[in-house]
Amino acid sequence: MLLKSKGIFVIGAKRTPFCKYGGSLRELPASHAFAAAAKDAIQSAKVDPNLIDCTIIGNINFLSQCDGGKTPRYCGIYSGVPIEKPALGINRTCATGIQAVISGGMEILANSANLCLTGGTDIMSSLPMLVRSVRFGTSFGTPYLMEDHIKTGFLDTYTGITLQKNAENIAKLYGMSRKDVDEFTIKSHLKWKKAQDSNTFEDEITKLKTEKNKKERYVMKDELTNPEIKLEDLTASPPISNFNNSAAPADGAAAILLASEEIVKMHNLNPLARVTGWSCVGSDPYEGLGAVAAIKKLTKTVDLRMHDIDLFEINETFASQSLAVIKELDLDETKVNVNGGSLAMGHPVSATGARMITHIVHQLRLHNFKTAVAASSFGGGQGVAVMLETI
Repeated sequence: MLLKSKGIFVIGAKRTPFCKYGGSLRELPASHAFAAAAKDAIQSAKVDPNLIDCTIIGNINFLSQCDGGKTPRYCGIYSGVPIEKPALGINRTCATGIQAVISGGMEILANSANLCLTGGTDIMSSLPMLVRSVRFGTSFGTPYLMEDHIKTGFLDTYTGITLQKNAENIAKLYGMSRKDVDEFTIKSHLKWKKAQDSNTFEDEITKLKTEKNKKERYVMKDELTNPEIKLEDLTASPPISNFNNSAAPADGAAAILLASEEIVKMHNLNPLARVTGWSCVGSDPYEGLGAVAAIKKLTKTVDLRMHDIDLFEINETFASQSLAVIKELDLDETKVNVNGGSLAMGHPVSATGARMITHIVHQLRLHNFKTAVAASSFGGGQGVAVMLETI
């Protein structure tokens, strides 16, 4: 969709640190993680939270929370959104955070909202182990089948193969060597370290207060990244695509506050960026490269070429998948995930897309760039892309 007639602006964008599975955020409710980022985004935007019309939040791993799937609603309440304002939960697997922003933009386009709180949150450390067979009882001596809910998410029941196997097939299809995907993984880690050392993430990260052993502590930076990673560290597993060159499950949240042109002018707000278009596509589930078609469709819609775009954030669920997207679109790799991606920071599934948008919003301003795209392939053979530009 090309947005010509009505402005949709990002006026606040913050994220929590992304922390490793079983790490510092493992006991924090997903709604609390989101609220921390949201309150910071609202405060930085200098806007009254009572003006927010709706909350649209991605939280696909709702089984990680003991709230009956009501996490999006509680995200709004804990963030200070008025009780009478509604909330909506979004599920587009790996692209959930991006879709939450798109859906917020749709609310504004439809004149249903002037100010919309969007984003995503996942505490994957809290995902349960399941025993489905005991619901209606079992006979004596019948073994229980324990199911890991994280592992379940990696199976595509339509194709009958895991996402990891799909990534392996992509590597073989594009003639990638083990060294190719491992080196791409290492680059992601090293780019993150360079950005962290230069305080690149300072404007986007919310300091998060947690409690451990009844003592308060603050989490200030991403926890998962291994900046000392070396090529030889990744060579133990035989497949080309494996756990070491794939994004690890993680915990985190990101919040993006969208505003209509009307409310920006009315309250003299200072937008960070403008949403200029988006696209959502279906693709072959056996390929797993929906981001390619989504980006092509988006650039055609807004009448831009790939080299016109200054920054790309492309989700790094698997190194081979990311490399294939770069090759298919003939992208300048120096413009892609310039400060590392999910391979380094981890992948709290519902939050990653919102994290990517948060990052490029701040990067556009920091480097005086004009245009950026955030995109992701995602489950079942689909892709999504969103374009933003500086004001």
